[in-house]
Amino acid sequence: TKLVMTSVANPSVAPDLIALGSTFKLNVQPSGQYTAILIYAEQGATEIGTISVSGNTVTLNRAFPSRGTTHAVYAFSGNRLTLEGDTEFDFNLDGTPEPALVRFELVKE
Repeated sequence: TKLVMTSVANPSVAPDLIALGSTFKLNVQPSGQYTAILIYAEQGATEIGTISVSGNTVTLNRAFPSRGTTHAVYAFSGNRLTLEGDTEFDFNLDGTPEPALVRFELVKE
């Protein structure tokens, strides 16, 4: 329901990509495999990997499109999952990602 990218350099810049027309789907299998699909600015981005949980931290071990590890703090209430963590985002669309904080608010379908 929300995907807010907040600029580390200028926290007043915090677009909600969902409110701007994007879609985001996260599919997590019982095996720990996940697929994340973001449609933003009429372009798709897919990420595939494994997910694990320890305490209040989710670790995403990305295998595709490139290898990497991301950590996020999570909160779960009812059918709503909130994830917050560090990421990068191209705020000025110049092709160079900049440091950002991301907040996902997901609802189970």
